[in-house]
Amino acid sequence: MFLKKLEIMGFKSFAERIAIEFVPGVTAVVGPNGSGKSNITDAIRWVLGEQSVKSLRGSKMEDVIFAGSDSRKSLNFAEVTLILDNSKGLFPLDYTEISVSRRVFRSGESAYLLNGQQCRLKDINDVFMDSGLGKEAFSIISQGRVDEILNSRPEDRRSIFDEAAGVLKYRTRKKKAEHKLFETEDNLDRVLDILKELDSRIEPLRKSAEAAKKHKVLSEETREADVSLLTFDAGNLRTEILKKSEEAEKYQEKKQLLEVESKQAEEASGLMKKELVKMDEQLDTLQKKLVVTSAETEKWEGRRLLSLEKRRNADQQIERTRVELAATENEKITLTEKLGLAREKLKLSEAEFKKTSVEMDGISQILKRSVKETEKEIDELKTSYIDRLNEEATIRNDLKHAEERLAGERTSSEKIIVQTTILKERFEKLTQEKSEKANALSVLKQKRTEADSAYREVTKALRKTEDELSLQQELVQKALNKQHEMHGRVRALESMEADFSGFYSGVKEILVAKKTGKLAGIDGAVAELISVEKDYIKAVETALGGAMQHIVTSTEPEARKAIAYLKAKNAGRATFLPRDVMKSRKIQQASLRSVEQHPEYIGTADRLVQADAAYTIITENLLGNTIVAKTLVGASAIAGTLGYRYRVVTLDGDVVNAGGSLTGGGVKGQASVFTRKAELETLQLQLSRMAESIETATKKIGDTKMDVSKQLVESDQFRKKTDSLQIEIATAESGIREIDITIKSVEAEIASTEMGRRGAENNGSELLEKKAALQQNHARVKSELEAIRSKVETLERLASDRRNEEATLTSRFNELRERVAVLREQKAHQQTFIDEMAYAFSQAEAKLASLRDEMQYFTGTESGSELNTEQIAAEIEKASAEKDSLEKAIMADRETRTVLANRLEEKNTLLQKLRGSAGETISALNALSVALSRLEVQYESITQQLLTEYGLYPDGIIADDFDELRTREKVESLKRQLSAIGPVNPGAIAEFEEVSERHLFLDEQRNDLLEAKTTLHEAMTEMDVEMTTRFLTTFNAVQNRFRHVFKEMFGGGDADLILTQPDNLLETGVEIVARPPGKKLQNLSLLSGGERALTAISLLFSIIEVRPVPFCILDEVEAALDEANVIRYSKYLKKFSEKTQFIVITHRKGTMEGADVLYGITMQESGVSRVISVKLSEVPEEAIM
Repeated sequence: MFLKKLEIMGFKSFAERIAIEFVPGVTAVVGPNGSGKSNITDAIRWVLGEQSVKSLRGSKMEDVIFAGSDSRKSLNFAEVTLILDNSKGLFPLDYTEISVSRRVFRSGESAYLLNGQQCRLKDINDVFMDSGLGKEAFSIISQGRVDEILNSRPEDRRSIFDEAAGVLKYRTRKKKAEHKLFETEDNLDRVLDILKELDSRIEPLRKSAEAAKKHKVLSEETREADVSLLTFDAGNLRTEILKKSEEAEKYQEKKQLLEVESKQAEEASGLMKKELVKMDEQLDTLQKKLVVTSAETEKWEGRRLLSLEKRRNADQQIERTRVELAATENEKITLTEKLGLAREKLKLSEAEFKKTSVEMDGISQILKRSVKETEKEIDELKTSYIDRLNEEATIRNDLKHAEERLAGERTSSEKIIVQTTILKERFEKLTQEKSEKANALSVLKQKRTEADSAYREVTKALRKTEDELSLQQELVQKALNKQHEMHGRVRALESMEADFSGFYSGVKEILVAKKTGKLAGIDGAVAELISVEKDYIKAVETALGGAMQHIVTSTEPEARKAIAYLKAKNAGRATFLPRDVMKSRKIQQASLRSVEQHPEYIGTADRLVQADAAYTIITENLLGNTIVAKTLVGASAIAGTLGYRYRVVTLDGDVVNAGGSLTGGGVKGQASVFTRKAELETLQLQLSRMAESIETATKKIGDTKMDVSKQLVESDQFRKKTDSLQIEIATAESGIREIDITIKSVEAEIASTEMGRRGAENNGSELLEKKAALQQNHARVKSELEAIRSKVETLERLASDRRNEEATLTSRFNELRERVAVLREQKAHQQTFIDEMAYAFSQAEAKLASLRDEMQYFTGTESGSELNTEQIAAEIEKASAEKDSLEKAIMADRETRTVLANRLEEKNTLLQKLRGSAGETISALNALSVALSRLEVQYESITQQLLTEYGLYPDGIIADDFDELRTREKVESLKRQLSAIGPVNPGAIAEFEEVSERHLFLDEQRNDLLEAKTTLHEAMTEMDVEMTTRFLTTFNAVQNRFRHVFKEMFGGGDADLILTQPDNLLETGVEIVARPPGKKLQNLSLLSGGERALTAISLLFSIIEVRPVPFCILDEVEAALDEANVIRYSKYLKKFSEKTQFIVITHRKGTMEGADVLYGITMQESGVSRVISVKLSEVPEEAIM
């Protein structure tokens, strides 16, 4: 005996706790319909792990909890417990008795228990795997299960044999192995991809790393050589700067001397110019007098001549004088213009001279002021820097003295400390040990807290994942059940299509004959040849009526042959539609146009169906004169418009007949051929989509199961870690307590030596404070020194910038000075030109006066008396003498002026030479300033380069044997090598090492994965062999038993099991063929309902004989059997119960009579089932019926 006891509480109609104890043999559970006896089967199926609520005849899991009745409240939970005997060790547990429980609460929580310990559904499934028990096994067989076995496809029916052969666990393992193989191959692909990527990187990285190493060595060598060169160059530049500075000072002295000499020469030249001007004025006066005297002489000579000529030439002379007077006046005007222009030029030259002089003065002031101020400030800062250095030295000496005193105090203190050193060391050691142990204890407690928290989190996550898995499995199971129902419906519809279900006997006979090839020329029934959209099915069915089953033939002779065939076989009647003689029947277009605009009008019925063009004549004949409208009201209106000459049908199937009669209403019956075809197409589409959905959900369940497995391992690891930490914590706490006792003893010994040590520490503290103050002052002074040094560097850079600016201004100053000299000379020339023009102008005026006088004379004396000849001669002589005297004076002054001009020319030449020398000196000085600035810039650049690149100052000392040329060649060579190497990645060395290690690791992983892949393939091959062997062995055994059991159950006949794919034993289906007594061998689907049921029961018994199960529950499986077969069924149960325990749910008397124990299920209280144990003779009559 294997099933010992069933306990139910709150499950469906069992409101109170009930217990059913089972005995060996046959136990029957009986009761009236609706009493809840099938709930016993549901309870056993549920406790074994059934997830489909629909299989339990509910809509949601909450429905299995007692929902209450008129006199009882609903319960909040349901619980079922199954107790099994394991004395023979059938189940893989070390218990002689196993209890399996399942609970569900109305809040949605649920639990599974194995021997009172909470577990997972997977654990229960693992226990029952290959035992013949389980929610899907053949240990629980209901009427629906029998139908399922009968109606299943051969491939689906195979699962029963797999369960019997113990193949399911191998299939499960194979699926896991396939999943692992998929993961392994996926991981292998990823590893290979990464290795491929690393292979492409490792060689370039190796080269980069080698280049980086070489670059590093060369860079160090370059740095050393470059620093030496820069220091050497800086030293040379310092020497050159000093040399240039000394040379500039010499040129500056020479420049100053030349400036003094030039100034003296300019002053002398100025005095000479003044003398020349005075001499020119004197010559001008004499010249004027000479002009007057000459004019006077000429006047008297003219008078003499005029007197001689008298009036002969008076008119000619007057005319000539007038012309000369006009010319002289024109000359005067020209001289006036030239004189004005010369004076304007002089003004411009004087303005430019003044402006240039002002700019020179400004530049001179800047040159005198800018650099000197900066240098003065630098000198002041350097003085301050020296003061700070002195102060820093003083503080450093004080600090040294304080440290020496502090060292002395420490020496004194150490003499005291020696006395307590041993105790303190011991105390410190104990304290440190205690601290370490306390820290370790704290860490352990923290780790335990974290481990506890992690354990709770993992457990919580595990429960959540298990709940998700249960929900996913329940959803998949629902989908599978739905899919199974749909498959059943599809098979039923396909079977009806194949059997021509719904057709008249005569029509069916013709269609079968066509299918078997007995009749030719048969196209098919009208319903087969046309298709209709869903919305128009009822209208077209109504319009066709019985014509749906009319048979279409190609010709009239073929129709006659078919009729003769029916007569010969006396198989019924049928109507035939020969396409070669059929005529179209259509409504006239004029009539249709009169109703086409009606809102209820849809069209003629022949336009609402689809068929091949060959059958257009058929559709037009059958439907061409029928109109389809939306509603009956619209149909009546349309029929009235057409004078009730045509039939009008509605979408609901109502009819307005020709002549005006109405047909309508509703009828309940089987679906038509059109409806069946539409339903079949819809179901096939839904099945396709559902299969994809189930596949996705199943894959998700597999992923969730893996998550559960991982979380279980993780949970166990955290639990073990928590236990281990607890032991470590107890050990640590014990050690700390022991140390505390020792520490207290040592502290008492140390206390007596503390007083002496404190006195020494006080003296040391004072010295430390003094030392700290000195260190603070020292740091302050160093900070000030750094600030001054930084400011000096800034000012020196500023002075350098100003020196550069000074060089530019000096160059401009020299240009301006040369321009002033040129302007001064221009002014002198312009003044001389003005003086000459003024002299010429005065001469012109004098000449004009003379000409006017002469003009007046000639015009005024024409009528006067002639002058006396002697008087004229005397005047001429007097004027000539005066003229000679003036000419001699002018000659003497001109000679004197020439000498003075020569002296001035010499002085100007000297001045020009001095200016040239000064210019050359200034140019040389400027060139030196520029060179000096360039050297200082170069020195500063080298200093900055050393500081920026190497953090050094150019104060190093170069060895006397330093070879500059060789060092430069070495630097160039090193730089060429570095340039040849090119840019490098400094991180390439570390990256190469990292990538190499990773490549080695992944290479090992690849080898492990390849080995795992090979192992999985081998394991799968072994499983395939094992499954094939087990299946074939079991199938052959079941096949032999089935042949005998069938004969025994039917009292004769034959039956067999046939493999659909004998060459593919892993996927083959199982077909059942049977020949009841008196019949021929045929497929299971062609047997009657009772024969099919008894055949299925025979198969189940055969399987149970080959693979006995601990117990078998049969839920009204014999309902379809007649009384004679029920008796056979009961006798076989009784016979077979010696090996297997049977629990049967039944209402058949023959079955009850063969039972050893009867349990009655009654419902004395509405909605509440109770269990009673009864004898067969006491079973109520209504329970047996």
